Amino acid sequence: MNSEQPLAELGVSGFNIFLLHGGTSMIRIGHNPNTNMLPMFFFLQREHPLLESVTAEPTGHNAMLADGRIDMAPISAFSYGEHWRDYAILPNLSVSTKGRVGSILLFSKVPLKELEGLTIALTDASATSVNLIKILLHHFYGVTPRYFTMPANLQEMFVKADAALLIGDAAIEAALSQPDCFVFDLGEEWYKQTGCSMTYAVWAFPKKLLTEREQELKCIYQLLLEAKAKALCNMDAVIGTCISMLGGSHDYWRDYFAQFNYGLDLTLVTGLRKYLELCFEQNLLPSRPVLEFWPKE
Repeated sequence: MNSEQPLAELGVSGFNIFLLHGGTSMIRIGHNPNTNMLPMFFFLQREHPLLESVTAEPTGHNAMLADGRIDMAPISAFSYGEHWRDYAILPNLSVSTKGRVGSILLFSKVPLKELEGLTIALTDASATSVNLIKILLHHFYGVTPRYFTMPANLQEMFVKADAALLIGDAAIEAALSQPDCFVFDLGEEWYKQTGCSMTYAVWAFPKKLLTEREQELKCIYQLLLEAKAKALCNMDAVIGTCISMLGGSHDYWRDYFAQFNYGLDLTLVTGLRKYLELCFEQNLLPSRPVLEFWPKE
């Protein structure tokens, strides 16, 4: 087998032979187990010889990518802002909404404007939403609560705090339990204040990988695009899995996924830039991030 043959042209058996002859090595990618990421992973080839999946919550992937334990992941948009000089973003892939998100929720005993000086328990599973709530409260509402971080459990959070921020499946489960409190959707609040979409996660990798793994990265990028496209054309299968995981009706999940955009067009990029700019202006980031995409289109 020609070691210069493009990886994207090799079948699974061809990949195995290529690996045995030392042609390449696996790309370690972060696997996010939450239902909002299911359209990205549902049809991804888990047994593909180029892939090694590492499951974690977003903050776990943020740390793993930063210290080299994985090579690529759907990381928090905020984490890209922290490492923008070192990372590149894959185009056309994200977790975004224009308005309501349904799984990034602030549960509060009082209205937002009454949180001044009160306590908010923050999930330990996210970086983007933790800083988004700070932007919304500080910049737009002029409110400065006190924050602390703890594992996601609404009942335990409410014992210690006046409000609790939950994301992903923990937020969905808490909302489905119909808690007796105010529930604020951060995507909806962001859109109300800015008129912009909100991008919660981007697919990123260290730019240094391009010097030695460019062919493999191109192949993985195509696999991700194909998996996403197949899922968006087969959402009934995705929804069936969500029902088995968390309950809820088919209509609930169809409505939930209808608000998501898993691409990254110019409109979404504008919203992402707005978020990162405000993070910098609010001193949540030490430098003003620049978005760098690869492959360039």
